[in-house]
Amino acid sequence: MSLITKDTFVSAHFIDQDRKNLEVLLNMDHTGEKELTPLVIEADETQADFGALMELTTMDTIHEETWAVKKAESEAFIATAKAVLADSGVLDQEVQLSKTKLFPTLVENIFTNMENEDHLFALKLALFELPEIRESDNVEAKTALRKGTNKIDILKHAFEITGILAAGGPATIAPEVVEDALDAQQDQIAAESKTKKKAAIMKNINKSKSAKVTSKKEKK
Repeated sequence: MSLITKDTFVSAHFIDQDRKNLEVLLNMDHTGEKELTPLVIEADETQADFGALMELTTMDTIHEETWAVKKAESEAFIATAKAVLADSGVLDQEVQLSKTKLFPTLVENIFTNMENEDHLFALKLALFELPEIRESDNVEAKTALRKGTNKIDILKHAFEITGILAAGGPATIAPEVVEDALDAQQDQIAAESKTKKKAAIMKNINKSKSAKVTSKKEKK
């Protein structure tokens, strides 16, 4: 008899990239303080435990719980990484450069390593953060997005869910809007470059002044 019953089942999520193994959390009603008991099972229809699990939940729900678990793990890792970067001063530099590097980095990440498992997971996780996707009733498109095996297909399903791909073709942006955005980006780059040049000039001036003072002292 399976330990997975209506009275004990709490949640289930995948624990591997291949989606072959699940961790099922059970409330076994321990003596004293209640604690959840993890049970690892195979995602195999021939297994009794898996059959019992599927009577209590759905594969879509399991995928959503998997995203939630992975998200929590990712957020904990990111928080730790940010703390380390902040202490080293690297984070401030990255924040300053983020706006000018955003789109080149975005394009590079989308059009390279198209089937990288880590990239695919991160992309799906980010997309399901959007309320339009997470709360959508388009179950077929959401399932297709979850099962997507390359970045372009995943984005295509995301566009379908959010309505960006309309019947008349892909949405377009007015040329003047694009031009204004590019002009603004160029102005920002120019301003940052001017600030850096000014800092370098002032550094050289101060260095020259210091050298002259030192030279006068030596002559005396």
